[in-house]
Amino acid sequence: MSEVKEEAESGPAGNKHKSWPAWRVILTDFVIVVLGVGVALAAQQGEEWWRWRDQVAQARGAIATEMAQNVAGAIIRLRTQGCIERRLDELIDIVDTASRSGQLPPVGVIGQPPLRTWRSGAWDSVVAAETAAHFPRQHLANLGSLYQLVVRMESTSLLNLQAWSELYPMVGPGRRLDPASEADLRKALSLARAVNRSYASQSLTLIERTYVLKLPFSSSDLNQIADAKSVSLMKPAVGVNPDQTSAICSPIGAVPPRYGQAQFAPTPAVSEQALKNLPDFGAP
Repeated sequence: MSEVKEEAESGPAGNKHKSWPAWRVILTDFVIVVLGVGVALAAQQGEEWWRWRDQVAQARGAIATEMAQNVAGAIIRLRTQGCIERRLDELIDIVDTASRSGQLPPVGVIGQPPLRTWRSGAWDSVVAAETAAHFPRQHLANLGSLYQLVVRMESTSLLNLQAWSELYPMVGPGRRLDPASEADLRKALSLARAVNRSYASQSLTLIERTYVLKLPFSSSDLNQIADAKSVSLMKPAVGVNPDQTSAICSPIGAVPPRYGQAQFAPTPAVSEQALKNLPDFGAP
């Protein structure tokens, strides 16, 4: 009887009782492994989050600097809108008078609205690097909409250049105005007027949309915007094309000795001077 009892105690039930500590060790090891993997994944995700957070912050800074340049251009464009409207009124009066007499009077350099390069390179780089995907959804949508406007303004800039290029045939010492030339000038005047007003509307929209985004402008960015609000529109700027703003807001310039003129009248002289002072790119 004692042997049977002893055998019974060492049977399946007995084995099960004695094997429990082994299963507990296995379960403990499993939990430790799972926790370890979870902690490692969480740490990796945390590191990834911080990395993207830093890249998003840098991207917003680059976008802010780029948009500060665009906002400054938009402010200058709004400030010169009245100058452009008045210049177009002058040119329309000249064409109307010439239409009745059949003769264009001597017309001096008429200038043109200030040209700007509407920048989107920082945004293009952010999108190409996939950093944009880590922006908050609404912020990303607002930025995308803003840069679509920037692209449209670049197209408007080219149309603006075309319209004023078509007005320059009237600049010269005086000649007969034939019907075909009159029609071309009137078409160019209408286009220049439409572009000016469209440009002003786009500029205002760009300023408003940029303000809503609350971009992290640097002190240099803010100074550039402030300068655009106060810079003189009459004083010639220093640069390759110093006639853009001052020429459109000042009276019509001197009459050239011949026809075939174009915008950027001071450019040849400025370029000649610049050629004498080209930097030595091979210098250390």
